[in-house]
Amino acid sequence: MSSQRLPGKVLFPFRGSTILKYTYDKCKNIKGIKSVFVLTSNESEDDEIEKMCNLNKINIFRGSLSNVLERFQNAAKLHCDSEDFVIRICADSPLIDEVLLQDFSNLISEKYLYFSTRFLDGDSFKSSTGKGNNIDAIKVSELCKLKPDNELIREHIIYGFEFGKKFKLYKTKSLFNENDSIDTLEDYKRLSL
Repeated sequence: MSSQRLPGKVLFPFRGSTILKYTYDKCKNIKGIKSVFVLTSNESEDDEIEKMCNLNKINIFRGSLSNVLERFQNAAKLHCDSEDFVIRICADSPLIDEVLLQDFSNLISEKYLYFSTRFLDGDSFKSSTGKGNNIDAIKVSELCKLKPDNELIREHIIYGFEFGKKFKLYKTKSLFNENDSIDTLEDYKRLSL
């Protein structure tokens, strides 16, 4: 709810639902997934998210606002086995492609510790699917080893990945829009039609 550019956006109306619930429902439809959780902060402004989740019988975990990595680690320790994979999808990506979600989850392999639609190119990330269709997966045992050494790792987690032999880049021949993420009011107006 504390988004800098568009406060409260995850509960904005979106195609007969809310942005968050619309995204959650897509995740819930992925075959082979053990469980789906909404992870949000334990700040009072996110009580509205918890109310919406409780009303819709959605699993929720609350943790640090500023340390997303810690929030994921604590949720994983409580709800996952060490050999499980945690898949991260941002709630401001309601138009994430459902075929992409299923294909990505099908291709997660034990021989990789990290799996993503993004890769490090110098000091920045490039996406193989475009903003709003990015997905990261990390083995729980590896997630719990990551150290919150800097703000990028704490906020985005992927900056803690080791992009070597244990990392697999998801590649697809499908074309996706360059920006299907809702970051601003203009994005919301453009994508909520």
